[in-house]
Amino acid sequence: MKDGKRVILFNMALMLICQLAFAQKAKTTKPDTTIINLQQRMESLTFQVNALGQELSAAKDQLNKQGQTPFQAVEEKVSATDDKLAGMEERMLSAESDIGGLKKLKVSGYIQTRFEYINHDRIDSAANSVDTRSDSSWFYVRRGRIKFVYTPSATSQYCICPDFSKDKVSLKEAWITLKEPWTPMGFSLTMGQMNWPFGVEIERSSSVREVPERSVMSNKLFKGERDRGVKLNFAPINKMSVDLGVYNGYGIDNSVFTWNDPTKPKDFIGRIKYDFGLVALTGSYYEGFEKTSTTSDNFYKNRMGGSFEMYNQFLPIGRTAVLAEAITGVSQTKEVFGYYAMLVQNIGNKLGVALRIDSYDPNTSSDTTKYACTANDLAFDQTSNISAAVNYWWDDAVRLTLALDRTLYHTDMALGLHPKYNTCQDDKITLQMQIKF
Repeated sequence: MKDGKRVILFNMALMLICQLAFAQKAKTTKPDTTIINLQQRMESLTFQVNALGQELSAAKDQLNKQGQTPFQAVEEKVSATDDKLAGMEERMLSAESDIGGLKKLKVSGYIQTRFEYINHDRIDSAANSVDTRSDSSWFYVRRGRIKFVYTPSATSQYCICPDFSKDKVSLKEAWITLKEPWTPMGFSLTMGQMNWPFGVEIERSSSVREVPERSVMSNKLFKGERDRGVKLNFAPINKMSVDLGVYNGYGIDNSVFTWNDPTKPKDFIGRIKYDFGLVALTGSYYEGFEKTSTTSDNFYKNRMGGSFEMYNQFLPIGRTAVLAEAITGVSQTKEVFGYYAMLVQNIGNKLGVALRIDSYDPNTSSDTTKYACTANDLAFDQTSNISAAVNYWWDDAVRLTLALDRTLYHTDMALGLHPKYNTCQDDKITLQMQIKF
């Protein structure tokens, strides 16, 4: 019994000792630093928030004293910026519209300034003959042209081209073209003042021609190269072009009928051109009526022509071009005939030479009774010309030309002179500067 009590008392004493030891250990343990650090950070953040709140309140008070709110100040700055952007956008749209219009307008032109020296030589054995030509030399502006072509869309085009030559200003071209985009033939209709669609030389620009002037034939039969009328152009098959036109018939250089046509019927022109690649062939036909004065009869006239063009590089020094054209027809009851042949050879990129022979016969008839003249007068009534030129391209825009023309009067087809003339010719030296833009 006593032993049991001793055990119980021992256990109770042991438990009391353990509790006292645990309590003593708890008193000597260090506090948790993590919790303390969090508390310190919270206190610091609270202090900073309070300080910022005080600064914000002070700023609001300052702005309120000035009669503005922060939002009002920002809104005014944003509004001012929007106004500037709107103005810039409006100016940009206006500039884009102007640029778009300028892209539709093409401006081109050229100026030809010349010095010419003409030596006239004529010995006439006929009695009472009068020679009105004389030696001469001069500087002048042969052509000064500027061409405006406006293309507002793929279906229309407009052109006006004034000319400032010698001592006058004249209108060379003014036309409107309508184009249809629906068929593969590409029909286009042009009305106004334009080149006659006949042959090759008439429409070939003077700015690219290798000799100073067109042939005698073209100047006689198509004076001024242009007329007023309407033209239809289309391509029935690949590489073929067809032109059909109706015109007044007097051209722009007629001194009697300057712009009007006294004849009710209009003149007709038709032209077909086929490009074979190396060679291009052209056939042309012209028919109409003309008066020589307001009281004269109507004279029937027609022209039929054929043209040959070849461009290729046969020689290593540069490209070669061969152009030839012949026209026959009726003019003021007389049968006429004319031709030219020209050879062009480029030498490198800067130099080119050209040689052309041309002739025009105003009356191919041999009927001496009808025209009350001799056989020689009909056989040797042609005007012939030999042109030789050297062209040098100073740069991409400027070309310098030195040309020699010998014009022979009273010749036959072989350039032989009439028996009563020992000499009848003009020798002309031309120095030309041309700028093209």
